[in-house]
Amino acid sequence: MSRNFTADQTLTDRLIIDDTKAFEELYKRYWHSLYIYGLRKLHFPEDAKKIVSNVFVDLWGKRHFLSESFPLSEYLYEEGKKGVIKCLSKKIAHETKLVVVKSEIVSEGNVHSLFQAKLTGNEDADTYKYSEITRQQHRKLIRYVNGEAINETLPWLSDTKPNTYLTPEAKKQLEKEILAEIQLDTKYLLFFPKKVKPWWQKIAAMI
Repeated sequence: MSRNFTADQTLTDRLIIDDTKAFEELYKRYWHSLYIYGLRKLHFPEDAKKIVSNVFVDLWGKRHFLSESFPLSEYLYEEGKKGVIKCLSKKIAHETKLVVVKSEIVSEGNVHSLFQAKLTGNEDADTYKYSEITRQQHRKLIRYVNGEAINETLPWLSDTKPNTYLTPEAKKQLEKEILAEIQLDTKYLLFFPKKVKPWWQKIAAMI
């Protein structure tokens, strides 16, 4: 993700004016780095794919607000880290809830508190009981995502190293799959269809 292309700024400028070809060129440059980073941290291909999709969907949504000196590669890397943290946080909350249920330590008072939180429109009602535990684990999670330590919060992430190798064919297929998901979520092709080259340009390119 530390690669710096001189053409990035040109493509970003074109992205601001709804150039879908520029957007897809940026995607092709950076999707694989984001995917591998997500896979190494999350160990699940589907989670890594979702990270890539979310980052580029958000980038498309913010295209009109990008500055002239927008640091694209740094932005993508930071958004990728945020996505990993969010995904792991959900897994932690889920596993914590399972532990609580199995241990049967949810008292009637806690259940009542959760119910009252829902009634008052508290969006965090489902994590009310477990927020304190999650906060205690947050620092370890940040260190893991930043590559400063092995994962102490979800030990199963540190048991094995995921296989990140992709054959050229598999890589190409995955690139198309994720791009199709992005196109479906943003629907940008419905509003800004890619321009088709005239027939004579296609013939000239083949000669």
